[in-house]
Amino acid sequence: MNKLLDISLVEIAKLYRQKEVSPVHVTKLLFERQKHLEPMLNAFIEVREQAAIKQAHIVERQFLNNEALNILAGIPYTSKDLFFEMNELTTCGSRILKDNKPEYSATVLNKLSQTHAILVGKTNMLEFAYGVVHPDFGKTNNPWDITKTSGGSSSGSAAAVASGIGYFSLGTDTGGSIRIPAAYCGTVGLKPTRGLVSTYGVFPLSWSLDHVGPITRTVIDAAVVLDVIAGYDPKDRYSVVGKISALNFEKFGADTKNKRVGILPNEMLKKLKVDVRKIYDSTLVQMRLLGWDLVEIQIQDWDRTEELILNVLLPEAAHIHQKWFDRKDDYTETTYKQIELGMQHRAVDYINSLEHLNWYKESVSDLFNQVDLIMTPTVAFEAPAEDPVIGSEELDEMMYTGPFNISGHPAVTLNMGYTENGLPVGIQLVAPHFQDMELLQAAYQLEQTQSIKLPQIIPV
Repeated sequence: MNKLLDISLVEIAKLYRQKEVSPVHVTKLLFERQKHLEPMLNAFIEVREQAAIKQAHIVERQFLNNEALNILAGIPYTSKDLFFEMNELTTCGSRILKDNKPEYSATVLNKLSQTHAILVGKTNMLEFAYGVVHPDFGKTNNPWDITKTSGGSSSGSAAAVASGIGYFSLGTDTGGSIRIPAAYCGTVGLKPTRGLVSTYGVFPLSWSLDHVGPITRTVIDAAVVLDVIAGYDPKDRYSVVGKISALNFEKFGADTKNKRVGILPNEMLKKLKVDVRKIYDSTLVQMRLLGWDLVEIQIQDWDRTEELILNVLLPEAAHIHQKWFDRKDDYTETTYKQIELGMQHRAVDYINSLEHLNWYKESVSDLFNQVDLIMTPTVAFEAPAEDPVIGSEELDEMMYTGPFNISGHPAVTLNMGYTENGLPVGIQLVAPHFQDMELLQAAYQLEQTQSIKLPQIIPV
């Protein structure tokens, strides 16, 4: 019956409504698996076993009383530990906030609470989502190979979902922090349109680049979660007014219209590792079999992506952390150095970069006059042993994800194959602003060309 944890969110929701499976039973199974795997994964900062089982009993009674419930009712999920929760520990993976209990909750957690989804724990992450793990919390290991990293900064979220510890997780993405770990762990990671999902109550890294989104095991599960958490939030100064298509289960993935897909020229793929290139090429074949037309595109200033991100991220992060600048010993050395760099940043460079971000956004938007989607690798390499430091020339994780944090376009990664060593490889699709559901429908069609595998770490 452990296999109940390995099916999709949509499938378990259906079993609930058929009264074939109890939310209490599923939640208890989840904690059994979490206790078994956690020593290998280190995916959690905090678990909520008693509270989660208590909530599962409440939802079970609602099902037995035939109450009309949201599809997420009784669905166990996790949250990266920088989503504020009233009177509950929220550490951001840092010693600085090791005792932090906020006085309010993040908008997205409130939305999920209203659906009666069950938060089972807060997941491990890189310190303040800033590129390195704090030794107080330790690295989260990859369920496909525990000698490798699960990626970051939404480390524990991707590892938990890949391991069947929760049907989805909330993460954040400033340069790829949802999509990179999702790719390393073989899951689906969605960075929605910038401002579509509220960041209110989510500890910021860079307010000009931050996005909130789900990590799931299937594309349709990502659509289900997005349908709940999306929407304008007056409490979030960066929230935007914009409407996405409604989720339609009956028609999801049924769009057979021929698509024009923008792909990168070969010179922009030179850094792909051999196995990643093979899977990229096989994905091109699958797209052609779906009847999609492939069109080569050029993204202007692509080679300046990291420069543009850092010229905005460094000073904004320094502003956020300046109140703790005298607590050097409580940060990791690398995080503190990055804060110091931000403190030294020239105001004129920051303002120029903000202007360039707007230009870049319009430049990428113009490409969608030529194509319906853009396809790239998610990361140029499979999961490494350690998380690369921001700015690493040897292992540039943000090469393919970062451009779309700058432009704010919705981007999703899905697993499209495995290296010879059995590590997952993600492929990224990108769509015009607010075409998030159309993006996911396209990703669903691509997902159907793949067979589902589970990490060997998962108990039988």
